Amino acid sequence: MKKSIWMHALMAAGLLASVPAMAATAWTFTGGSNSGSSYGNVRTYSSGGVQVQATAWANTGGSSNTLIENAYLGSYSGGLGVGNRDAGNGDPGEGTNPEHAIDNDDRYDSVLLSFSQAVNLTAVQNGWYSNDSDLSVLAYLGAGTPTIAGGTYADMVSGGWVNIASLSNPGTSLASTGSSVYSSYWLIGAFNPTFDSGNAGWANGKDYAKLYAVKGNICTAPGGASGGKCGGTPGTGIPEPGSLALAGLGLLGVIGLRRRRK
Repeated sequence: MKKSIWMHALMAAGLLASVPAMAATAWTFTGGSNSGSSYGNVRTYSSGGVQVQATAWANTGGSSNTLIENAYLGSYSGGLGVGNRDAGNGDPGEGTNPEHAIDNDDRYDSVLLSFSQAVNLTAVQNGWYSNDSDLSVLAYLGAGTPTIAGGTYADMVSGGWVNIASLSNPGTSLASTGSSVYSSYWLIGAFNPTFDSGNAGWANGKDYAKLYAVKGNICTAPGGASGGKCGGTPGTGIPEPGSLALAGLGLLGVIGLRRRRK
């Protein structure tokens, strides 16, 4: 009989410990608060109790335009667009239609999303596009806070950023990233072959899009996320303290129920 009690207890604990520590939500990039009206401005949004700060970036620095600098993040009815520093200086159409969007015409524009806690971005949606709308979606899995300014897109590849998805012309449809990775930092930009050389030809068509929304899961595990994983220590199979606590509660609950039945 005691063996049966323990078996039920362990089963209940296992079920509780396996419950995903996450909450699904979506962030829509219309309205929101704006800090600044020139290069380097920050737009802030919130959903599901999690805040996200959006900033704009492009490779406009250095003599060969390889260094990344902050840009102006515009807000439109169709979503977020980027105005980089090379308007009229090697990027003649920048800032005018359609280059007020996130584009890869002469320079590669990107939007950095910095979340107040780790999320798994499962889908991305544009609210407007012109010509083509291929996107690069990256997550930061390195240590600490990423530094983008002054580096190159190649530096990002070797500095903790991982290409999560290359989205082929999603238009304005909700496009799945197919990812289970969790991070507090996500970069979404017009397709950049630096991150996916196998599809380098995608950039030839020139992509112009405005980021309207992202959808994902918030990591609510007590230990947060590490190495792209929500809860736990990647590679060890050892549960976080929060999971152990849930298992303990399940065990006590089953034992208590058995006692009341006696």
